[in-house]
Amino acid sequence: MEILRICEKLNIGMNINERFSFIINELYGGNKRAFSTALGLTPTVIENVVGKRQGKPSFDVIEKVCANANISGDWLILGEGSMLKTETPIEDTSNDVLTPENGVLNTLKGIIKEQALEIARLELEVEKLKNTSENG
Repeated sequence: MEILRICEKLNIGMNINERFSFIINELYGGNKRAFSTALGLTPTVIENVVGKRQGKPSFDVIEKVCANANISGDWLILGEGSMLKTETPIEDTSNDVLTPENGVLNTLKGIIKEQALEIARLELEVEKLKNTSENG
C-alpha cells in the first residue's frame, strides 16, 4: 500500500541516526559525501553517525545540520514536528525568475514534500481509527 510505504519514511519511531539517514536519502539522494561537504564536515563524521557504528552526533554536528540543511532542530533531535524549518520568512519574489540557483524553487519543493508526508501520516492515522472503530 502506497500510504504505508510513505509512512515508513516518516519520523515515527525513528532515532536520530535514522533521521540523519532520512535527510541524506531524501535531500541528498543517498550521497553521504555530498551531505558532509554541504555541512563542512568530513565524510567520516557522517559515516560514524549513519554507518555500522551508529554513534550519536555531537552538538556541533547537529547544529551544522540545522543551520546548513534547513532542518528543524525539534525534528532532528526529538522527532517532533516537520523535518524542514518552515518559519523562514518568505521574501517577495514576484519580480524574480524561479531558478534552482535562487533557492526559491528548492524551498517550495521542500514545503510540498513536508505537506505530502503530513497528509500521508494523517491518512494512516485515519485508517488506524477506522480499524479501531470497526474492531471495537
